[in-house]
Amino acid sequence: MKNKNINLKCSLDPKQIDDRLKYNPGTVELQLFENDIYSPEKIINSIQLLNENNVKVFLHHPMKVNGKFLDVLSEDPEVFEFYRSSCELLNEICHSEDIYCVVHPHYEKCESGMLDTLNQELILERSNFLREAVQKVRLTTYDRFLWENAPRGVFSSANRYWLSHIVKPLNLPICYDISHSFMSFKGDNPKLEQNLIEAFPFTRHYHVVDSAGTEVHDAMSLGFGGIDWSRLKPYIIQRDFIFEIDLPYYEDCTPMIDSRNFFELIK
Repeated sequence: MKNKNINLKCSLDPKQIDDRLKYNPGTVELQLFENDIYSPEKIINSIQLLNENNVKVFLHHPMKVNGKFLDVLSEDPEVFEFYRSSCELLNEICHSEDIYCVVHPHYEKCESGMLDTLNQELILERSNFLREAVQKVRLTTYDRFLWENAPRGVFSSANRYWLSHIVKPLNLPICYDISHSFMSFKGDNPKLEQNLIEAFPFTRHYHVVDSAGTEVHDAMSLGFGGIDWSRLKPYIIQRDFIFEIDLPYYEDCTPMIDSRNFFELIK
């Protein structure tokens, strides 16, 4: 029998996978890296191993290529090509293995992530550009990708248009990272709750992780940051989710298990 809400994350490293399997998880999200894309059989083998243990699997698209963060609007030829080719490959794997993949339209430390969200004319323009770029990717990956919000930039809660001009027009399935939105709102719990509720119809998967709500990407265990989880738990438990906690040692997911135990006690 599966342990309730043991939903974890790891890489394709066999030692990490073995560590997660010790807890008899219900869900595991596999973080991929650039080199994994060149070894698709390794991805498939890891998925099948977890499936054999009755684990539901999500993939997570690589963050970088050649040290450069990915951005769907990047004009860098290497980033552009890797973004599209890796999405095509992961789309094929998702269909063949009947799973889903989390994808970032952009990360913090790239052009779309560092855009001034207070410049309304510019952010509206870039929101429209990003919507079009995401839709082009979706033409070959329709509904197998879950698009994750960043802490800042175009596809973030810091952009007042991210839901109205990108997500809603496309009916875009998203992975809602709760700590990222908390950072976007600078630690404001009522704004976080309001935004999470507005995004709920489009949310298929949550990253459950605490934060101090500053500009520092802290990825804390639940209870160590400032998020009021009692407001959010009723929504989270209606969707798939994982505890995406930063680990001192990647082969030991104890902070994720501690977060799960904290979550279970929330009323």
